[in-house]
Amino acid sequence: MKISRRKFLIGAGAVGALGAGAVVTPMMRREGTLIQTQSRAQHVVGTEGPLPKQSDVVIIGAGIQGIMTAINLRERGLSVTICEKGEVGGEQSGRAYSQIISYKTSPEIFPLHHYGKKLWREMNARVNDDTSYRTQGRVEAIATDKELATVREWIALNSEDPGFDTPLKTRIIHGEELAARLPDAQTNWEIAGFEEDAGSVDPETGTPVLARYAQRIGVKIFTNCAVRGIETEGGKIADVVTERGNIKTSSVVLAGGIWSRLFMGNLGVDLPTLNVYLSQQRVSGVPGAPKGNVHLPNGIHFREQADGTYAVAPRIFTSSIVKDSILLGPKFMHLLGGGELPLEFKIGPDFLSSFQIPTSWNLDEVTPFEKNRIVTATQNNEHLDAVFNRMKREFPQFEASEVVERWGAIVAPTYDELPIISKVPQYPGLVINTATVWGMTESPAAGELTADLVMDRKPVINPTPFDVTRFS
Repeated sequence: MKISRRKFLIGAGAVGALGAGAVVTPMMRREGTLIQTQSRAQHVVGTEGPLPKQSDVVIIGAGIQGIMTAINLRERGLSVTICEKGEVGGEQSGRAYSQIISYKTSPEIFPLHHYGKKLWREMNARVNDDTSYRTQGRVEAIATDKELATVREWIALNSEDPGFDTPLKTRIIHGEELAARLPDAQTNWEIAGFEEDAGSVDPETGTPVLARYAQRIGVKIFTNCAVRGIETEGGKIADVVTERGNIKTSSVVLAGGIWSRLFMGNLGVDLPTLNVYLSQQRVSGVPGAPKGNVHLPNGIHFREQADGTYAVAPRIFTSSIVKDSILLGPKFMHLLGGGELPLEFKIGPDFLSSFQIPTSWNLDEVTPFEKNRIVTATQNNEHLDAVFNRMKREFPQFEASEVVERWGAIVAPTYDELPIISKVPQYPGLVINTATVWGMTESPAAGELTADLVMDRKPVINPTPFDVTRFS
């Protein structure tokens, strides 16, 4: 059983929407356009000086997946170099909603989340620093008998042997316990799923703190250093080519987020991912507000941050119609039906721009990565206003709350809703860790799994569901 992310996973579905006679004018007026931007993550000073001539492993991308992978590899004794085209956590890793949960995840995803939660609970002690992680519990109210049955079934299934010497701590709550989790709620919520060991990480803090730990243990992180490609000798990886020069290596990890498809396309490998835009905001805390993480069926979603502010997500997604909407349409079309998350389509400047981005280049040429150091989507203020107003109506104490910050974000899922954590058969020595829409939750487990693949160790988690060959 999957946590439903159906409707928002379809940049390609726009093709079908247009064919069905969708109204074009509202689609042109919607917010959500790709822009150059500044990082909202805490600044991390990159490694100074020239690139190393050689490194056991070179990681492409200093988002949360790249940083977690680097930590695991370095703690195992390898020399590790990260090359990042922009800033540490500059794109989605500094903009995520960042709830740390496993609630209702599919059998394929559950191990990444259950183990990821365990590792997050140990993370502050591991790095001897405050990543902002907090175990805070998460309430998701249940509105129908059908949903209640589904939740009970999921709890029963995953309680039997969740793995990693860690029990499942998710249960049904009601009555006074539920009321205490939702103080002064205006809706009479009768029953909910409560994930006791769910957590929260503030993305603007978590990724930079972990990056600084990686540096302390010897990882080199070169920012504003785009990787243009790789070179091989005898069919195996020999060099990573960057805008600053080459690094000799036999192992490369691609953790490029939304840019992974473009990078692999230049190597002749198709990663079927599509970009989807979303909006986030942070509002001030108020006395008497619910603690922890709250998800309500009437479209209210928020989590408490370490500083007492609240991250608030409208959970409405925008699929901007681009070149890949046409190329990948048939593969994503099945996701149009059903689902609980609203999807809007957008026609705008991204469509023409997508045809202007080079999809192939020589390694002595300036690449799109050097021209797009930090990129995100503009936020949809209408969506953000609406969810904040719903939040105030449901919990009147938030009437005194104010917006602190708003931003746009982008994720790039696959059509089967699973990440790609995999060796690449065509390029021995290359491992991919990308395409997750649960990046913050999964990153500790995904980083460890990626390190296992790089070092040919027995994987901590079965990697088969995440193998890139499933798209062949």
